[in-house]
Amino acid sequence: MRTLVLLFFAIVVSCSGQTIYSERIKGIRINGTAKANFPIVLMDSDPVTISFDVDGTTLENYRVKIFHCDKDWNITQSSFINDEFRNYSTSQIPYEIVPSGVKYYRWTYSFQIPGVKGLEHLPQSGNYKIEVWNEDKNELLADGKLFAVEKIDDSVLTIFNRYLQSEISPQNQVNKAVLFFMLPTPQIADASPLYANYVKTVDIYRNREIETRHRIDVDNRNANTFIDGVGTNNLKFMIDNLQPGNEYRRVDLRNTDLFPPYEILRPRNGADVSRWQWQGAEDQNGTSVIVTGNIYADYVQFQFELGRPEENTNDKIYIVGDFNDWKVDEKWRLQYDDTIKHYKLLAWLRRGAYDYQYVLNGNDWTALEGNDWRTMNVYTALLYYHDVRFGGFDRILVAAQKKSPGGTEATSN
Repeated sequence: MRTLVLLFFAIVVSCSGQTIYSERIKGIRINGTAKANFPIVLMDSDPVTISFDVDGTTLENYRVKIFHCDKDWNITQSSFINDEFRNYSTSQIPYEIVPSGVKYYRWTYSFQIPGVKGLEHLPQSGNYKIEVWNEDKNELLADGKLFAVEKIDDSVLTIFNRYLQSEISPQNQVNKAVLFFMLPTPQIADASPLYANYVKTVDIYRNREIETRHRIDVDNRNANTFIDGVGTNNLKFMIDNLQPGNEYRRVDLRNTDLFPPYEILRPRNGADVSRWQWQGAEDQNGTSVIVTGNIYADYVQFQFELGRPEENTNDKIYIVGDFNDWKVDEKWRLQYDDTIKHYKLLAWLRRGAYDYQYVLNGNDWTALEGNDWRTMNVYTALLYYHDVRFGGFDRILVAAQKKSPGGTEATSN
């Protein structure tokens, strides 16, 4: 066994979203056990599983580091919280050699947080950035996010349908989220009592869209948020104008007869079209399922195609899905092909089934997809507490998940 060499890397200024920095990394997947596989860790239980595929000629020594971050993903500047002697794995990440016949990568690495050797426990609740490093080359390969919480209590969150009078149909069909939280009364013998003045923020996420956060904040209110009971032990956080959108589209590449290996694959039913007033079939809440354990557990080239009227060919259209962390990215922008009169993007995907959708001009998630109460989404709410100990850091006291009610009627004023 090789000698363990400890390398300490400089802390960067802020935490970014799931990102791949090396061409050798073919895909990174981060899944929790919560609804929609949302990456929630219940402190030292219910771990998140991180896996990625690697291509190359030499087996490399990969390690993982974690950093506690504040609610805005800035790394917590406290050696008590981010201890450089305890925030790295102490052995190589476990890996498997790919099955014989797989062509486009050679190893799959997989580990759990908490659970990988050296990271069996998390010091505090809160946001965590995960980094994968090549230890021998001092090279950052990829990073991602998870949320460590102190309690899971789905009963504190309620989702409603509501008409938004300031908008026209179908944009006026919105979801409203309400979170109630009762702060425990501080006890004299409590070593770290909680104080109401430091409970200020709730973040809401839809399905697996971690890069699209909806915030309710005592210090930054807006027309769509409401907070009751500030400074007391009984708090109510509410946010309006959560557009349900449409059920995601889905591409299933698992059938090798319909989608043969080593070919450029195209949609079987022709190009996608706008679904502005067309309700999609039930989706899988943004999750994906990949093929494993056989010669078809490989990467394939799939051409996404979207048909649009020719007068709209200057629009910027992006595709988002579990294959790119539901993040709008220039690398996932479709280009207009005047020959076939479609927008298209040729992408490498690990063979499997994926939810996905289109985003217009980088920020409009409904113009091409529609918006309808019948859409069933999993909403995740995270309640933050700013602990003033150890120089100050953000904890997550509770996480809650609820599905939207669906249906065609308002359920709240």
